[in-house]
Amino acid sequence: MAVAVVGLLLWSGLFTVLTLRPEPRPWLYAGDVAVVLVLCLAQGNLVPAEVLEASAGSGWIDMVASTGVFIAQFMLRQPLAMAAAIAIAAAHAVGGGIREASVVLVLQGLLAAAVMVLLRHGARRADLALAEEASARASARARSAARTDELDQQRLLHDTVLATLTMVGTGSITRDSAALPERAAADLAVIADLRAHPHIARDVAQVPAPLDVALRTVVLTRRVGLPSLDIEFDVPPLDLPHEVVVALSQAVAETLTNVAQHANTRAARVSARRVGQGVAVEVCDRGGGFDPVAVPSHRRGLRESVYGRMSAVGGSARAVSSPGAGTRVVLRWEP
Repeated sequence: MAVAVVGLLLWSGLFTVLTLRPEPRPWLYAGDVAVVLVLCLAQGNLVPAEVLEASAGSGWIDMVASTGVFIAQFMLRQPLAMAAAIAIAAAHAVGGGIREASVVLVLQGLLAAAVMVLLRHGARRADLALAEEASARASARARSAARTDELDQQRLLHDTVLATLTMVGTGSITRDSAALPERAAADLAVIADLRAHPHIARDVAQVPAPLDVALRTVVLTRRVGLPSLDIEFDVPPLDLPHEVVVALSQAVAETLTNVAQHANTRAARVSARRVGQGVAVEVCDRGGGFDPVAVPSHRRGLRESVYGRMSAVGGSARAVSSPGAGTRVVLRWEP
């Protein structure tokens, strides 16, 4: 008995160490079943006869057999697990006689097998649900990215090609005007750059960029075919994520284009101030003003090129204006 106990303890230690490792070892669990079978067959020599007859499943061999049945159900696949439980119960009956404990071993195996079947079935259903959810999230992200790219392209087309066509249609630029080829060339350059680098903005979205430099570039850029503006510039040095700087600068550019085209004034002011970890940018003019509520739904200048751009980066935009009172456009972004 001493040899059997020492051997069992050594095997238990080895079993524990190997089981804690991540990779599965079917041979280890089959070996555990073999150890239990040997002990069950030899229990006539390991347990005194009077104890064996009086035991109702509480002897040390009975405990080892129960543990072996449970380990087999937890670690082996069906039907091998149930076959191992029946083999242990049979060896227990052969080694110690048919007793209540042998029947209990079979019942323990059935109950443990039922629990493991339910657990594995639930795990498969959970895995399937998680996989479907992940697939749905990936599809939603792909659709959102495609929609974002589409809106960005539409905004660029509005600010370039459609703006030029609108000026031609309203007579602001004539066919013989020297500004028309210049604007058309600039529009083509924007479209060519979009085709050559469709995802460059997304790749550097979180790289810090200087907002003051971007806005100063917008202010100094000549708007071909439109009256020049005398712009007061008050923007302190600010570094923000690249995508936010792009959205703010493009929204300011569209706002200044609207001032030059519709406000009937040559003066404007671009200012910015830090708000918490974000920024508030204002574009003001003392022109004719307008009623924001009365803007037709097909006019996309404010709605997409300003409001839409800011919304796309998690910011907001608001136009405060009334006829004869000028216009103030406020762009806000906070992380």
